[in-house]
Amino acid sequence: MRMHCPVVVTAGLLAMWPAHAQTVEQFYKGRTITIVVGFATGGAYDPYARLVARHLPKHLPGAPGMVIKNMQGAGSVIAANHLYNVSPKDGSELGVIAGSAAIEPVFANKSTQFDGQKFTWLGSANDEIAGCLAWHTSPFQTVEDLFQKEMVTGASGASNLEFPAAMNAVLGTRMKLVRGYKGPAEILLAVERGEVQGMCGMINTIVGTQRPDWLRDNKVRILVQIGFERTARMGAAPFILDYAKSENDKRVLRLIFGWTIMGRPFLTPPGIPEDRKAALIKAFDDTMQDPAFLEDAAKSRLEISPVKAAQIDKFLAGVYSTPKPLIERAAKILSPT
Repeated sequence: MRMHCPVVVTAGLLAMWPAHAQTVEQFYKGRTITIVVGFATGGAYDPYARLVARHLPKHLPGAPGMVIKNMQGAGSVIAANHLYNVSPKDGSELGVIAGSAAIEPVFANKSTQFDGQKFTWLGSANDEIAGCLAWHTSPFQTVEDLFQKEMVTGASGASNLEFPAAMNAVLGTRMKLVRGYKGPAEILLAVERGEVQGMCGMINTIVGTQRPDWLRDNKVRILVQIGFERTARMGAAPFILDYAKSENDKRVLRLIFGWTIMGRPFLTPPGIPEDRKAALIKAFDDTMQDPAFLEDAAKSRLEISPVKAAQIDKFLAGVYSTPKPLIERAAKILSPT
């Protein structure tokens, strides 16, 4: 009887061994990875997920298949909660959420059930180019005009509501928000009709895709660029943080605007094995440089301006360490009135 015990134990250990000793290639080979998208099909996020799903597998050992699972709701907070609390922590489920959702826990949003710093961030397919613009027939020529006279600005939610509200509260601009528009498309039409004089928001995502002739034919003037840091892609447009009067003002504005650095962030649940984490980050980086991927993106009119995982981690570390009084100040600006 005793002579069989070592055999039984050894057999048991051997049975357990593959679960702990699988290489990345062995884990992914023949497997199908799910990408959870925090928004409905179409829109601004789903196309990026499908684009990445077509090209990332060839850069990942084992070349797994990929499927998309849309889980819209609460600005992608529902998807973020799922990825953090429900998804397997083995690298078999990825996600795409809004950059703004990643910082919601900072504001003690009761619907959030995650810590944005603890996700495994793979990188972002782009950073957002945001700013305020004015219609060419309006009297607004430069950003200084926003401090001297009232610009009627269309707003529906998200950036085109938060950005001008923050600028008014922190910097003293005089934008008058006309709310109630159902979305950016309605605001664009309102600008063309002369119902409002301008708007603030994602210039590339909204204007660049829906009204490319506005920029090409100088139908609008870009008054100021908005974001975590200045970008050369906005040309000579002045940078919003240069108008902040103190370092605290800058930190509040970065808290509100900074998520634009995470335009289309891809992530996995926290705690996945380190070798799979490294493989996924490398595969994402390699995909962003893949000529076939870039050609496919161009055909789909999707801008690619990659942001690395380390940049996202650094940004979130700064956000989550913001002093409470500054968080409360930003939260008051963002709260509905």
